[in-house]
Amino acid sequence: MSGRRLEKLGRLLAIRRLGEDLGRRRLQLAFAAVAEVESGLADQQTALLEAGLAERNALASGDRSEWLLADAQREVAGWNRGRLRPLLQARTADVAPAMERFLASRREHAQVKQLIENARQTAGREAGRESQAEADDRFLSRRTQLTGQDAPANDEGASLGD
Repeated sequence: MSGRRLEKLGRLLAIRRLGEDLGRRRLQLAFAAVAEVESGLADQQTALLEAGLAERNALASGDRSEWLLADAQREVAGWNRGRLRPLLQARTADVAPAMERFLASRREHAQVKQLIENARQTAGREAGRESQAEADDRFLSRRTQLTGQDAPANDEGASLGD
């Protein structure tokens, strides 16, 4: 595996990492948007309960202006809750696609990471094979040189014996 290919895979990994980070950020924003609406709904629920208590206390004390104010507050809180519910549904619906996109980008990042690891292992095996081939060539060359030096001596001895 060439170093050039590993460089290209490294750049691809960096791009996939950025994609995963972007997907994570979008998912966080989707969750934050849901939490914001849920918080608003909780605030309006609290306002609704407080207005109900204030309305009841105003009725008990006979304070009509306080009762009207509490009634208006309860009505506004109810109206706000009615407006927030569809918004919560819309923002909750945005979470699932954001989650899918994030998981897909995470999976792609992991795949490229694995591809790079496989490429490095292959490069290591190839380097090992090349190193072993060089060692084998050196050994055979040395052996040939040694055998070549012995061969004339054997030829001379053979010719003397004839």
